[in-house]
Amino acid sequence: MVAYKFGAPYDRLARAVTGTIIIGLLVLFVWLSYFMLSEGSPIGFTVFLSLIALYFLIIVLPYLFSPRSFILTTNGVLIKRHLRSILIPYSEISSVRRISWTWRIFRLGASGGLYGFFGLFYIGDLGKVWMYVTDRDKMILIEMKQGTKYIISPSNPQEFLEKLKFLLKYK
Repeated sequence: MVAYKFGAPYDRLARAVTGTIIIGLLVLFVWLSYFMLSEGSPIGFTVFLSLIALYFLIIVLPYLFSPRSFILTTNGVLIKRHLRSILIPYSEISSVRRISWTWRIFRLGASGGLYGFFGLFYIGDLGKVWMYVTDRDKMILIEMKQGTKYIISPSNPQEFLEKLKFLLKYK
C-alpha cells in the first residue's frame, strides 16, 4: 500500500548527459548504418543488427533500471523502477539524513549520469553505497542496521525525510 509518493526528476547534469548520449549514439548509429547497408554485403547487415542490440543495451536497458519514483509504503521505502523495484524495510533502517554531492566518487557497477546516478558506487567518506539519484541537490542517505547504505533523491527531500522519520517512529 502506498502512503506517500515522490517523483524522481532529473537535474541539469543528468538531462545533459542523457540527451548527449542518446543523440550522439543515434547519429553514430545512423551514420554507420548508412555505410554498412549501402554496400549490401551480408557482413554489413550482421554488423547493423549488432549495432541495434548495442544501442538497446546502452540506451534502453539503463532506463529500465533507473529510479522512476520513491514511495513510502506501509512496509518500507520503495525505489520504483520499470524493472526490479527495491524495497528498503523500515525495520532494517538505522538512520536517515540529508547529504551533499561530492565528486570523490567511483563507479563500481553503475550509471554515472545516463538517466541519473544509480548502482553501486564508492564514496570517500561513506564507502560502498547503492545510489538511486536523479537530482544531486536532493540526496538522502539511508543507513541500514547491517551496514548497507542507500542514497536516493526524492522530489521533495525535506518532506520525504519528515514523513520517513515519522513512519520510522511507529515501525
